[in-house]
Amino acid sequence: MKLNQLARSLALVGMGVHVAGMAWAQSGPEVKKVERVEVTGSSIKRLASEGALPVQIISAAELNRKGITTAEQMLSQMGVNGTGADSAVANNNVFGSDTDRLTGGSANANLRGLGPGSTLVLLNGRRVSTHGMSGGAVDLNAIPMAAVARVEVLKDGASAIYGTDAIGGVINFILKKDMQGVDVGVNFSQPLESGGGTKRRASITGGFGNLDRDRFNVLASLALDKDDILRGNERSWANGFQPDRYLSPDSSSHPFANVINVANTALGATGSTVGSGDATRYTRINALSLKGSCDAIATGVQYQPQLWNASAAANRYLCNTDYGRQYMLAPPKDAFNLVTRGSFLLSDSHTAFVELTASRTESKAELTPAQFSTTTAAGNHYPVNGPHYLNLKSAGVNDFDPTKSIAYRWRMQDFGNRVIGNVSDNQRLATGLDGDIGAYAYKLGLSTAKAKAWSDLIDGYAYTAKLNEALKTGLINPWVKPGEKQSQAAMDLIESTKARGRLMGGETTLTQFDGSISGGLMALPAGSLDFAAGFDLRREGYKFAPEPGAFNCVSGLSSTATATDVLLCPGNSAIGKQSRDIKALYAELAVPVFKGLDLQLALRHDRYSDVGSTTNPKIAFRFQPNEMVLLRGSVNTGFKAPSFQQLAPNTAPLLDTSDWRDPELCPTVSASNPNCTRRLDYIVTGKPDLKPEKSTQGTIGIVFSPLRDLSFYADYWRVDLDERLRKLTLSEVKNNYALFKDRFARDSSGRVSLVTTGWENAADSSTKGLDWGGSYLFKHSSGTWRAGVNGTYMISHKERALENQPLQELVGQFALRTLYLRNKLSADIGWARDNWAATLTTIYKSGYMDQDMTRYGTPRRKINDYTTANLFASYTGFKNTTITAGLNNLFDKAPPFTYHNVDDVVGAGWDPRVGDPFGRTLSVSVNYSFR
Repeated sequence: MKLNQLARSLALVGMGVHVAGMAWAQSGPEVKKVERVEVTGSSIKRLASEGALPVQIISAAELNRKGITTAEQMLSQMGVNGTGADSAVANNNVFGSDTDRLTGGSANANLRGLGPGSTLVLLNGRRVSTHGMSGGAVDLNAIPMAAVARVEVLKDGASAIYGTDAIGGVINFILKKDMQGVDVGVNFSQPLESGGGTKRRASITGGFGNLDRDRFNVLASLALDKDDILRGNERSWANGFQPDRYLSPDSSSHPFANVINVANTALGATGSTVGSGDATRYTRINALSLKGSCDAIATGVQYQPQLWNASAAANRYLCNTDYGRQYMLAPPKDAFNLVTRGSFLLSDSHTAFVELTASRTESKAELTPAQFSTTTAAGNHYPVNGPHYLNLKSAGVNDFDPTKSIAYRWRMQDFGNRVIGNVSDNQRLATGLDGDIGAYAYKLGLSTAKAKAWSDLIDGYAYTAKLNEALKTGLINPWVKPGEKQSQAAMDLIESTKARGRLMGGETTLTQFDGSISGGLMALPAGSLDFAAGFDLRREGYKFAPEPGAFNCVSGLSSTATATDVLLCPGNSAIGKQSRDIKALYAELAVPVFKGLDLQLALRHDRYSDVGSTTNPKIAFRFQPNEMVLLRGSVNTGFKAPSFQQLAPNTAPLLDTSDWRDPELCPTVSASNPNCTRRLDYIVTGKPDLKPEKSTQGTIGIVFSPLRDLSFYADYWRVDLDERLRKLTLSEVKNNYALFKDRFARDSSGRVSLVTTGWENAADSSTKGLDWGGSYLFKHSSGTWRAGVNGTYMISHKERALENQPLQELVGQFALRTLYLRNKLSADIGWARDNWAATLTTIYKSGYMDQDMTRYGTPRRKINDYTTANLFASYTGFKNTTITAGLNNLFDKAPPFTYHNVDDVVGAGWDPRVGDPFGRTLSVSVNYSFR
């Protein structure tokens, strides 16, 4: 069988249309022997042309042709991967109401949009540790992509084979093996629009020893990455102030401070009239707004009360900050990935290996400067005798009393952006044996893995006690005029208040001992009845703690502030060392029923030391009545245990960034009622009595190949979840007060003192869709042409927050965590001739309804579809050298506009879950092989 014929066979059984491209420019001699291999989704070794499950295989060569260098970039182009807040940018909102503050610059897979914790990520078929702080999912930055030979994506639940966290599917990164020689590569990419976003990579991979001849092979690979930050002010479309399009920030602070109404201060408790002929008493006043010049200071904007149903009395003369524009669009990153592997042929039938992987990723999260309001209790109002006292009496604020101190709300621009440094370390040591004992194949593996992660405060954060004392001096000027700056004495005082150092850290550990045996059980009339049986013993560990004695994160300035209190830092409560043991047994049968019909039967039993036991079956079939048609399908169940973080209570408070009207204490809007514009303290907490999430799911599909090297596939799939693990967000709680009234704690005066949000077993959900695609290989005198397309059509995703609530359809609707887009697809056309090759790739994401802001009078709108194209070409005419160059986002397509509230989802005028912030980007790579 020729190599390209084998590739056609692989495509026929639906192992992914990408496989057809593995040999699209090759021809070769007859293959003497077709070996049995183990493909993701089964533990039974079989001919590669067999199998019943939809597995997409992507080769390293294909990734290179498309200019893909990271696992995150690869998944962003795949329809099967959810459109969620699963990247360092989308998670760069430490006070967002639906953000895991512990993700620390990580990137996650999210197959089917069921959450990162429901996608199992494997390295050479075995597990790696989850992220060191969140403990919920594998950080894709830890995957050594420079050493990857291929990626296998199982687009079906696999709890019966791999364990309980494979509900969404499995991604198996398979590393290079038995390599001789050295490959050296460099990659450079630079957005063509001015600003940051440059990325660089250097890698070296080498190996020596021939496993068949020398009976050993040693491989090592090292990759170094350095990415530059891309900031919001470097892209014109990253603009959170577009009031004509119903977009404006909902905040009440400005670098030129707003004067606010507080009893016994200059503006008093009831505010003041302004000018003549206007009897309204205004309670928040900015001197720049009186002149219509809030934007005279960078990032400053005029508050738009009409977009937020806000009273004119509190907001007509209020300046605001386009703080979403101050968020980063892409993080700075320094990283390395190391892989070493030794393989040893002990005999003709037995092979041993030792493998070490290690990585470190250092990135930074950059946010808008912090904000605060002065309080009488803290005694930090601006003093009457201060050198920068702002007398609004002369500006027409009639009842301003210049004999009293000034209460104000200030965006701390001169303290700098808040910057948090995130570091993630990962190591895994694995050893194992595999081979044959008679007619049976076996595998044994022992591995230990550890992931450590921590966060450091770098800039923009202040100790509250020091800040209070500094403010009392009056040296720091809250009203620096446009074009002016703080005095050196003030800047020195600001610097003395800053908090820097280790904030928090965590560690996950994984020890695994696994083994399996497979082979023929007996002969049946239609063929061999094959089996596999195995065991999987794991111990998972987790611990998390704020740095002892370092910082205590608080939400406001207080007269009782301690020496370690830090304003608005993103703290979490400590979780002592936790562990769980998982013991599992599984078995699998490949049953040939009659010629053309095969069944896969699997059963797995897992026993968790903390959440109980579960048994999950799987039944799959493959029916090929002729050479043109193949039918396949599967039915299985799953079980997902809560993560340690989801089980752990958290009492560290956060401060909401938007106003909330208390429906009990403010039944009608009044500017003089402080309960109409509350900024709430809240917590995002785990829950010790969470139940495991359970799933029932299935697929049924067809592969059709009417012509040689032409195939199409379509797979319908459905996943139903019960007791779904879901994070209840602050926005959901605030906007549904009657439903979640018990989550609002009130003090003795009746005022809300704390809101509880976090993880819940949120009743059920149902998700279904259609994976589809096709591929064609065509040889012509002009060259070899290849076309392929892979897409996912999302039919429905329904879920509910509580059991007594109706199911809500979310496909094509705005959501706070994961967007369920109706259509996602990636299509490419490639050409190769002699030493030249080129690939044009198009990525399409359908539009969806923008955030529902109708309660503010904003009409609903649909966000536009988003289509980008990438063009890459390669040349191999120089000896042992491959040069690849191309353009990502060829037509420089800006992300589609959205008016969503940046407090709910990161992105001022854009959504990082969908859009590409870099624009047209030149990428060049050179690879040289020493052979």
